[in-house]
Amino acid sequence: MRFPKIAMASAVVMLAAACGGGSDDGSSSNGSGEAPETLTVWRMGDASEDQNAFMDSVSEQYQELYPDTEVDVQWIPWGEFSQRFQTALVSGGPDVVEIGNDQVATWAESEALYDVSEYAEEWEASEDLLEGAYANGTFGDAQYSIPWYSGVRALWYNTDWLRELGYEPPETWDELVEVSEAIEDEYDVPGFAAPTDFMNGIASFVWANGGEFATQEGDEWVGQLDSEETAEALEFYAGLTVDGISPSACVGLNEVDCAHADFANREIGMFIDGPWAKDQLADLNDEHAEHWATAPIPGVDGMAPAFGGGSDLAVWGTSEHPEAAFDYITTLNSKENALPYNEVSSMFPTYGDVLESEAFQDDPVLAGAAEQATGDLRLFPDTANWGHVQWELTTVQTAVQRMAEGESADDVLPELNKELTEALNRDEE
Repeated sequence: MRFPKIAMASAVVMLAAACGGGSDDGSSSNGSGEAPETLTVWRMGDASEDQNAFMDSVSEQYQELYPDTEVDVQWIPWGEFSQRFQTALVSGGPDVVEIGNDQVATWAESEALYDVSEYAEEWEASEDLLEGAYANGTFGDAQYSIPWYSGVRALWYNTDWLRELGYEPPETWDELVEVSEAIEDEYDVPGFAAPTDFMNGIASFVWANGGEFATQEGDEWVGQLDSEETAEALEFYAGLTVDGISPSACVGLNEVDCAHADFANREIGMFIDGPWAKDQLADLNDEHAEHWATAPIPGVDGMAPAFGGGSDLAVWGTSEHPEAAFDYITTLNSKENALPYNEVSSMFPTYGDVLESEAFQDDPVLAGAAEQATGDLRLFPDTANWGHVQWELTTVQTAVQRMAEGESADDVLPELNKELTEALNRDEE
């Protein structure tokens, strides 16, 4: 069987912005707000030389609107953001914050963020934002953040190998197995890497099959690992190892340790990771870099959903200059800055038309991931306890590992689903 070429998904158009908040005469990106002496911006993560240079260029653009305003960009390590936000609730915070897109509802509910609905309505570029990304910043009837970037994973493959075999990149689970077996038959290497310590990759398989990790019933979370849809997906993913599609050496490993070196050295056919892996792969071995490409992650019947981690931009609730702060957000998150930021971060903008532009579609490593970014992007259960499940207990990863090592899903999943449910319902710390 040979597969039809992947068609680029159409850009989606956002829902109309929610109404509410903001000033009567607020507009964006025109410098109409009252100019502060200093505009304080909190960026998350660790600064690099390239990141600082990019932020400096944004400050210069902003000062064309507010020439008398100094922009103070402060970098906050991701591990410290919660504590810093909590402190800022009582002692005053910045004007603009970068915020993880899975944290918006939490901080909006805490009244830490400013309702920018009216400003967003008047910002013309908002019409081109991806619908799901924009909706993520909505809480109640108000808009509390603007989507900035997302980091999505996709399927990496070698274009020359698939061309020689006569295949297009696989679009379904059945095609993934078929292409993997063809690669192994022809090149004597495993066709696909399925690391078990890879929550973001495993999630795509669960969501593609209609499964969930947990659902909320009233105030309680109910684990879904042993539901029919989730169990079937976890069995399929673990079965890739059991059936020899993925090497057993990937059991217990993440996507980097499992696949990067082997893919760069042509010792594995396909794996899942973000486009940011390109530099890491090239550092290992760039001999075959001209053949590297990405495609959307295969699902049951087509492109799978993907974890849509990334950042939004918000005005802090106590800012004395919310309109000027929103003007900074629209300067930073302009379409003109989308490609420059991608170049320094490998993250994707949340504009559908930009993702479909030649800059992304003509780059084989970016193209498949860009298509993935226009698809169904999802987040994990919205509770602070999810971090405990994912990073400390590693409940889902352990379930997949035990099944990949040969244990029965009937034995593993009910046991670990109980652990998951108890963990999600513990008192949040």
